[in-house]
Amino acid sequence: MLAPMSIDEPLSPELALVCPELAERARALLPDPGSFAAVRRGSRLQSLVLGCFAIGVTVTPLALVLAALPTRGG
Repeated sequence: MLAPMSIDEPLSPELALVCPELAERARALLPDPGSFAAVRRGSRLQSLVLGCFAIGVTVTPLALVLAALPTRGG
């Protein structure tokens, strides 16, 4: 019987694909998926203001460029 493998260095995805034991160990080392959940800070009003600001900053330059372009008919 083979001795258990130890993971001393980063595991490549290719090795995890071909070796079921390494794949199982790699999955055990992964963090809990819930630990990456976004934490909401601030109120809904702050989120709304930030969203409107982001849209305004993005759309305003585009609108100015489109307004400055000459029309095709004229």
